[in-house]
Amino acid sequence: MQKEEVKDVTSAVEVESDTFKCPGCGNFLKYDPDCGKLKCDYCGVEKDVPVPTEPMELYYTSLSEQGFSGWGEVKCIQCPVCGAKTMLEKYQTVTVCPFCGAPNVVESDEVPGLKPNAILPFRISETKAHASLQKWMSKKFLAPSNLKKTAKTSKMSGVYVPSWTFDSNVYATYEARLGKTYTVTVGSGKNRRTETRVRWYHVSGSINSFFDDVLIGASTKLTQKQLTKLGGFDTKNSIQYEEEYLSGYSAERYSQGLDASWEAAKDIMIDNVRSQIRNRYPDADRVDYINVSPVFNETKYKYVLAPIWASSYRYKGKDYGFVVNGRNGRTVGKAPLSPLKTFFFSLFCMGVAGLLIYIIYLLFVS
Repeated sequence: MQKEEVKDVTSAVEVESDTFKCPGCGNFLKYDPDCGKLKCDYCGVEKDVPVPTEPMELYYTSLSEQGFSGWGEVKCIQCPVCGAKTMLEKYQTVTVCPFCGAPNVVESDEVPGLKPNAILPFRISETKAHASLQKWMSKKFLAPSNLKKTAKTSKMSGVYVPSWTFDSNVYATYEARLGKTYTVTVGSGKNRRTETRVRWYHVSGSINSFFDDVLIGASTKLTQKQLTKLGGFDTKNSIQYEEEYLSGYSAERYSQGLDASWEAAKDIMIDNVRSQIRNRYPDADRVDYINVSPVFNETKYKYVLAPIWASSYRYKGKDYGFVVNGRNGRTVGKAPLSPLKTFFFSLFCMGVAGLLIYIIYLLFVS
């Protein structure tokens, strides 16, 4: 029988620093989620980070995305395999992609786009992220056993992924055609029957609603669906962006710009407004249409970096990625299936199904 091989393709991130040097030994200082400070992994020296301040929400206009501001002393690297663009402070070097584990990432001269004005620092350390990953993996009983063993010791990369949040006061007028079902008895004799009909009526009005921190993910490696499974991010607790929190980590450059993200946020707000309108008429059990004409006022946005722990594995020539929320520890990913375990599980299911059929036969046929 061929042995199942699982290879860990995530390597350690190599970082050098001229800025955040340990005053004790000269080693690199990294932001430590457990103590909330910069910390030396070698001698344990700690250094305070700037006092957290509330991020300034910026007003959104049609010209907002044109007002690019550079990240400053930040460089961009690009993975030749998965295409991910990742930002690093000038003193950092990385030898592998933090998402897919591919080696030989290349440095890009271009660092386009807006600079983040908010950040959610890591709350979950790599040790705790490993515990969350193992707990998640323990529920994947059809995954290869070697994969579960590798997960215990694999290197995880701390990455800040990009997201946008939007606030807006929405005033909307609406008109809708709603219906209420009822039954009537028609015909006579053998043709007598009950029919269900709908009594339609029109409604109109206006509604005001305030939306706070509508979250839109802008990562190439984290979909909106995965973001929801991760429990989202507590962006209301974000703080003003400071480079100290990026020390020892990388940050992905956003793939969906501000304007496109605002359009996505508007769709979410309009859907929510429609739901609010629908709830105004609890007696209606049918909806033909609800037309909404919204006006968005006092719209503001934040560009927030949110933390994740990423790890990847190769199994039978395919790469599988896992992501742990750096704030709450929730995990998402796709684990490969062990052919051997899948085979025996299928036999077990067929056996259970056959037993149930036999019991039903005995009870109702014999």
